[in-house]
Amino acid sequence: LNMRTKEFQPFLGGISARFVTFSRDGKSVAYVSYPEAALWKANADGSNPVRLSDPPIYPFLPRWSPDGSQISFVDLASYTSRIYIVSSQGGSPQQLFSETKDSRHDADWSADGSRIVFDSPGRWDAKSIVGVLDRKTNQISTVPGSLGLFSPRWSPDGRLIAAVSALDSKSLSIFDVQTQSWSKIFDNVTVWYPEWSKDSKFIYFSNDQGIFRGPCRWR
Repeated sequence: LNMRTKEFQPFLGGISARFVTFSRDGKSVAYVSYPEAALWKANADGSNPVRLSDPPIYPFLPRWSPDGSQISFVDLASYTSRIYIVSSQGGSPQQLFSETKDSRHDADWSADGSRIVFDSPGRWDAKSIVGVLDRKTNQISTVPGSLGLFSPRWSPDGRLIAAVSALDSKSLSIFDVQTQSWSKIFDNVTVWYPEWSKDSKFIYFSNDQGIFRGPCRWR
């Protein structure tokens, strides 16, 4: 979407791709080609593409690390979804949580890249929780009060974690990392694929009605 003209325009040369996401510095882009389902990284204008995954991995929801050196994604090739991390320069994707058979999904990075937030088992499960992996210690903790939530997104400033109701996707709540408390922002509104604005003041999301932006009014 061209914000000046308010018109949709072809991007990346009009290639067939999904889950397009920019690095924090805006210089690079990651996407999943369709229907081949391969993860790619390229310059923001689409030049110098680098393929980052191959079958049987089926990448979903790629997320850049804050420093742009790595990309996390979910593999949907099996019934139980897995989280992988791959260097943005190329190489073999490395699976996180290889010791468990539990489904782990929807990974995102803390502001300093030292922790990864995720959900387990995810959507349509009332027992879904939001977890955090400390990459320095390899310890996993559960975000307090996150039962019944999925699709976590860590704000760029590191202060907040947004998550969606797992059973119906019709509410979005915000967790304050400092106070360890939740506040519900949207209710009775379908929320798909939430994304923070760069200044951490707004949440973008989509549903079958379109694309929306909502303020975090309680801040």
